[in-house]
Amino acid sequence: MMTQSPAPPRGPTVSERIYHVLLYAYPPRFREQRGREMQEVFRDSHTASGRHGLPGLMRLWARTVIDLLASVIPEHLAAISPGGRGHRHDSPRLQERIGDMIDKVLQDIRYALRAIMKQPAFAGVVVLTLSLGIGANTAIFSLINEVLLRPLPIVEPERIVAVYTAGSSGGQYSESSYRDYVDFRDQTDAFVDMAGFQTSVVVNLATNEATEPINAMLVTGNYFDLLGIQPAAGRLLVPGDDITPGAHPVTVLSYEMWRGRFGSDSSIVGTTVTINGTPFTVVGVAAPGFTGTVMTARPDIWLPLKMAATASPLFRQFPIWDTRGARWLAIVARLEPEATIARARVEVNTVMARLADEFPGSNRGTLLAPDEPRSIQVLPANEAAVGGGRMESTVQRARLLLVIVGLVLFIACANVANMLLARGRRRRREVAVRLALGASRGRLIRQMLTESSVLGIVAGGLGLALALWSTRVLIPLGFSAAISNFITVETITLDAKVLWFTVGVSLFTGLLFGTVPAWRATRPDLVQALRDGDAGVENRGRRYGLRDALVVAQVASSLVLLIGAGLFIRSLQAAYSTRLGFNPNGVLLTSMNVGLQNMEQEEGEQFFREAVQRVSQIPGVQSASLALNHPVQSAGARATVQPEGYQPQEGEEMELSVNLVTPDYFKTLEIPFLQGRTFTAGIDSAAPTELIINEAFAARYWPDGNALGKRVQVFGGRPAEIVGITANGKYRNIREDNMPYYYLAASQFYQPGMTLAVRVDGEPTSVFPSVRAAIRELDAAMPLTGVVTLRQHLGNALVQERTMATLIGSLGLLALLVASVGIYGVMAYAVSQRTREIGIRTALGAQSHDVLSLVVGHGTRLAAAGIVLGGLGALGLSNLIAGFLFGVKATDPMTFATVIAVLSGVAFLASYIPARRAAKVDPMLALRYE
Repeated sequence: MMTQSPAPPRGPTVSERIYHVLLYAYPPRFREQRGREMQEVFRDSHTASGRHGLPGLMRLWARTVIDLLASVIPEHLAAISPGGRGHRHDSPRLQERIGDMIDKVLQDIRYALRAIMKQPAFAGVVVLTLSLGIGANTAIFSLINEVLLRPLPIVEPERIVAVYTAGSSGGQYSESSYRDYVDFRDQTDAFVDMAGFQTSVVVNLATNEATEPINAMLVTGNYFDLLGIQPAAGRLLVPGDDITPGAHPVTVLSYEMWRGRFGSDSSIVGTTVTINGTPFTVVGVAAPGFTGTVMTARPDIWLPLKMAATASPLFRQFPIWDTRGARWLAIVARLEPEATIARARVEVNTVMARLADEFPGSNRGTLLAPDEPRSIQVLPANEAAVGGGRMESTVQRARLLLVIVGLVLFIACANVANMLLARGRRRRREVAVRLALGASRGRLIRQMLTESSVLGIVAGGLGLALALWSTRVLIPLGFSAAISNFITVETITLDAKVLWFTVGVSLFTGLLFGTVPAWRATRPDLVQALRDGDAGVENRGRRYGLRDALVVAQVASSLVLLIGAGLFIRSLQAAYSTRLGFNPNGVLLTSMNVGLQNMEQEEGEQFFREAVQRVSQIPGVQSASLALNHPVQSAGARATVQPEGYQPQEGEEMELSVNLVTPDYFKTLEIPFLQGRTFTAGIDSAAPTELIINEAFAARYWPDGNALGKRVQVFGGRPAEIVGITANGKYRNIREDNMPYYYLAASQFYQPGMTLAVRVDGEPTSVFPSVRAAIRELDAAMPLTGVVTLRQHLGNALVQERTMATLIGSLGLLALLVASVGIYGVMAYAVSQRTREIGIRTALGAQSHDVLSLVVGHGTRLAAAGIVLGGLGALGLSNLIAGFLFGVKATDPMTFATVIAVLSGVAFLASYIPARRAAKVDPMLALRYE
């Protein structure tokens, strides 16, 4: 048995990871020559700056970003200049032109930095505003990059495919039997090789300290070779390790397991670890970052497929190797160099057609096509990595997230553009003087765009840091509940693709918010600007200007985000208020598997009986019970039923969800009985089988309401009598409609892995130490896994809805704040520009309410225009979010009305404040204003 080694040295800090990514902005040869040295210098500087706290780190990053801006472009130009890595020319004129170009770029950057540093408060507000938008876009793109764009860490991933067999219920992306896998492998020509694996295996790893569950993956001996994976230490599994069932107890550690648990100790190779009570020899360590071809699989170890019976009690109960109906094996294959996916699909379906003729009972017929061979699907590995058939929904979620953060970035850009327009107004004299001295308008526009681009790049650097931090918040969005459980902060890396995305967004942002202000600022009336300087009235004779249009756009975008947030909040409320069919309060859940402790059935049954009895006697415990599955669990057992006297319709689904429970399960979860009773206490497998069904089950097969006492064949024809009928509930997810469901007594259908449910007075977690002590009195090495309250479990089941509501709600409130500040800024600016006009109106007899009406009316009209455009935009996006909502329509009138009312009120207040100030203008002072 291997003891745990000391913890490995710490990994790179967040700042070091960000700096490593920033180095990708330099040319490749420069990184090869100077990259390591620059990282070491930065690490030392970061350590020294950290002693001075946050101010020291901020100064360090300011210097780092400035150095980056000043050196990246020259290095790229030098790389393609004569003598560099690119073209080689001897033309002195070309060298001179490139040198002039570099000098001008550096001159513009230096001038831009000086201009920005003269107004640090303004620059800080601009950078902070933009960094929020850029950071949100980078964070979402990093998730999309991890899920959709990053190629699998295998050799030639474009030639790797996943092979699926249609399930009996009509699903196109199910697993295959081992015998079918062998035939697919041996009877097709489109594949170089084919491997099988099983991901959902939990084993117990015993150390000197304790026994704990870890994730294992069972794979065929050719799995690693097919994918082209190299070992980090030792060797990987080979075909010779996977010949005879139970004969080769060897294992390969994941790199993360090796580094985290065994301290990267290379001497681990050749030693033994104890898995499920059996010694396994460690033969090697997998390559860093390799976890397989399925995103939801994060194995700690790999075991030979033929060691399945040792790895899981489930595989001991069934003849998995020769039973074609036992579909438990996932398949991955490598295409021949000239083969296509279409050709491979035709070949495996041809093999399945032959098998359907030879084995019609197992290989022919599904719910949707009862007389056809089971269809085979072949998908590219990168598409299959997110789950068969999930690509469309994954892309749709990615599209929705990009639209959301795109709106946030647009709002930020519009607000900054408004600020730059006001700043340009104050720089009229400077621009006029430079034009009068001979500067071209194009030269000034280029200089101003350089300033805005520098601001965008600095904001991008800050946004990159925010993105790395915010992934902790955004990971639960995940694109699917299964994927979000396996994506961690460590798995999301900011690679070169993410860096260039951030750079591109930053430059685009700088040009987006800088172009129009630069264009406007360089069109002054020279005579008036030199005479009046920064004073004067802008856009004389115009009722509405560009700043007004930007405010309208901000209001419209804010309305779209707020309506989206309102819809998701209403959806979350509907999910929490839905009828569950059980009481989730006061219940503690924890799982245990006696099979992993090598207990035989009789011993396991005795353990479960004593465990429930001991836990029930703990002070504060009302009741305790066992179940195969707890409520609202996406995974679950299904089995075919046949009610006596019922003739199924053509294509009717007769495979229904089932749970194995102990008699007090219904009491523990407070599931109400409509008729009948719970299971007989102490009933065993030799007694007549008892069956409890739900209301939907009874209504489907006995619409006359007389289901109690009826008989149903379960599990291959075993007769069972209905002894109770419960209310409908939620079994697999909150969104599901009422579905037929039935329960069998756990004591009549033994399973080694069960979930313990404990109802207590008060806080459920308070009794866990006592529960753990009671279990350890029976077996000191029994690990308890998945410890959670039922209320917390429901929260986890709704994590995507809750996170989406929180994210969009927060972004919507941010957008509302920015839009209200934009309205206030425009109104305040308009009041300052119209001070003389307001004074004249007041002197001629205008009352305060007239001035209030003038200013508030202007702001209200802008808000109204934005609300109309935003409402149309929200209606246009309704199809994009409809599939993510529960219990509410995407065009919900209440949500639209509430959001419009809130936004209108905020817009009114933003206009009213400067209007009050305008109403108090002294006419005499106003007349002297200009």
